[in-house]
Amino acid sequence: MDILTLCGALVGIVAIVAGFTLEGGHFLTLFQVEAIVIVLGGTIGAVMVQNTWAKFSAGVRQLGMVFTKAKPIDRENLTILLEWGHKAKVEGMLAFETIDPEGISPFAKRGLELIANGVPTAVIEDALQRELDAYERNQMAAARIWLQAGGYAPTFGILGAVLGLVQVTGHLLEPALLGQGVAVAFITTLYGLALANILLLPIYGKIKARIDSELRFKKLYFDGLLAISRKESPQLIEARLVADIT
Repeated sequence: MDILTLCGALVGIVAIVAGFTLEGGHFLTLFQVEAIVIVLGGTIGAVMVQNTWAKFSAGVRQLGMVFTKAKPIDRENLTILLEWGHKAKVEGMLAFETIDPEGISPFAKRGLELIANGVPTAVIEDALQRELDAYERNQMAAARIWLQAGGYAPTFGILGAVLGLVQVTGHLLEPALLGQGVAVAFITTLYGLALANILLLPIYGKIKARIDSELRFKKLYFDGLLAISRKESPQLIEARLVADIT
């Protein structure tokens, strides 16, 4: 589990609250239910309007990526590819028909199946490239709901400020009620900015980084499987791919 996400969000929130308190503000002043409803409800609603249900739900499910570590792209992955290359050289491509699929990613498994079936290299490249493109296209389309939310939240913060000022103008003759309206106005703006810059935009950035990492992982196997299909030697495969591992 990647706890850096939780730590970062906590540090940001504590810093805002601590700074406000050090300036003489009261801690409970920052908690305004009206502001939460306006910013959170408005942001979620706007994102839902902009997207289909499938894309919205896929983006929400991606939240799990924020708390998981990316797949390692290391020497172990390259070693697996080199073993497959050696197997193809010694036993031929049909050897992949009996390979144990346990622990092999679906992407690599599909490539091995195509190789074992004697599919031409050009067709394998086209099929796997289409799968890579589809993965990137679908994942990024879903991830953009967080980017959209990061853009909408400050806007609804400003909307909340306007609503708060409207409430103030309606109670100019009642000084006791002015404070609540002013508080909602400014706190709603704070919520919009904080939500966007501490949570929503960083979440989008981390999901995008996870997608990029998964693409690098798949690309390593993509290049390795194509090299095996071309019957390249394990030494040549290693020389070609060693720069791609971390």
